[in-house]
Amino acid sequence: MKQTNKPDQPDLFRGLSDDVIAKFEEQLQRVWYKRGEAIITEHSLGDSLYYIYSGRVEINKGLDDDDPPFAQLSILHPGEFFGEMSIVNNEPRSASAVALDDVELLLIPKNVFIDITFTYPEIMFNLVRTMSERLRDTNDRFVELMNQMISKNRLMAIGLAASKIIHDIKSPLTVIVITAQLLETLYPEGSEHAQNIVTQTRLVDQMVREILDFARGVETDPFIQKVNLDSYFKDIKQSYGPSLKGRDITINIENKVNEAVYFDLHRIKRVLMNLLRNSAEALADKGEINITATLSAGWLQISVIDDGPGIPESIRTDLFKPFITYGKTNSTGLGLAICKKIISEHKGRLEYIPIQPYGTRFDIRIPQNFK
Repeated sequence: MKQTNKPDQPDLFRGLSDDVIAKFEEQLQRVWYKRGEAIITEHSLGDSLYYIYSGRVEINKGLDDDDPPFAQLSILHPGEFFGEMSIVNNEPRSASAVALDDVELLLIPKNVFIDITFTYPEIMFNLVRTMSERLRDTNDRFVELMNQMISKNRLMAIGLAASKIIHDIKSPLTVIVITAQLLETLYPEGSEHAQNIVTQTRLVDQMVREILDFARGVETDPFIQKVNLDSYFKDIKQSYGPSLKGRDITINIENKVNEAVYFDLHRIKRVLMNLLRNSAEALADKGEINITATLSAGWLQISVIDDGPGIPESIRTDLFKPFITYGKTNSTGLGLAICKKIISEHKGRLEYIPIQPYGTRFDIRIPQNFK
C-alpha cells in the first residue's frame, strides 16, 4: 500500500494521539484520484465521508444557468474532510467534489464512522465544529453576495437614470452653450462670463457621463495632457469659489511643483471639485481647505486638507465603496467611488488620511510616466 505522511494538523482527528489514529486508519480504505476526476457528484447517494491525505479538492455546486455550469464553493486541503452531510442526514449529495491535483483520500463509511465516534467522541466534536465553521463561512459569503447583488441592482437603476438624464438634458445643454457663445459674440466685454457658462455646462454633462460609466462598470482611458498647475489650481478655485459665497471658508493653494505635469485635466478636476465639495459640506460655515501639490520620485501628489470634524471611524474602511455616505441627506454615496475609479484609471492612488485631533486629508497620487 502506498504510504503518505499525515497532515500536521488534521481537522477530523484533532485531539487524538498518533497511535490511536494509526490504529483505526488500518481498518479503512485509502483511495486515489487523478487530477480532474470526479470524486463525488451532486445528487448522488452516498454513505461515506472522505479525509484528504494529499492534494486539493474542489467542492462545487451546479447552477441552473449553463454559463457558468457550476459555482465553486470551496477548495479543501490536506487535513480537511468532505462528504459529511450524507452520513448525517441520509440525503443525496448536496455538492460535487473534484480532484484539483492527484489526491490521496481516506474513505470512511458511515457505519465505521459511527463505531469510531462511540469510542472516540472527540471525532464527532471535531466534525460538528468544522461543520459549524463552514456554516458560518457560508453565512458570511451569503451576506457578501447579497450586498453585491443589492449594490449591482442599485447601480443598474442609477445607470438607467443617468442614461435618461443624458438623453433629456442633451438638448437644453446644447441650447445653453450656443446661447452663451452667441452672447459672447454680441457682448465681447462679457466673454469671461460666457466662457464660464460654457465650462460649467460641459462639466454637468461630464459628471452625468461619469456616473453612467461607473454604473456600467466601463473603464475609461484618461486623456493625458500637459498641465501647468498654477493656472490649473487658479481655475479650480475660480470654479468652486462662488459656491462658498456668504460662508467663512477659505481655500488656500500651495503649489510646490515648478514644472509641467501630466494627467487628464478634466477628470482630475472632477475629483478635486468633489473633494472640495465634501470638505466644504463638512465645514458648515467656517474653516479652511488647503490644496497642496508636490512632485517626488516620478509621482505627483495633490492633497486636499480641511480642518473639519473628520470622517467617522466606522465608515473609513468602506469609504470608497458605492453608496457609503455620512451626514448628507441628498447624497448618492457615489462621489468618492467615482473619484477612486478616475484615479485608478490614471494608474494612481487615492488615499484617505485622518488628521488628529480632527480634520480630513485626501491624497491623490498620479504617476508621471506618461511623457
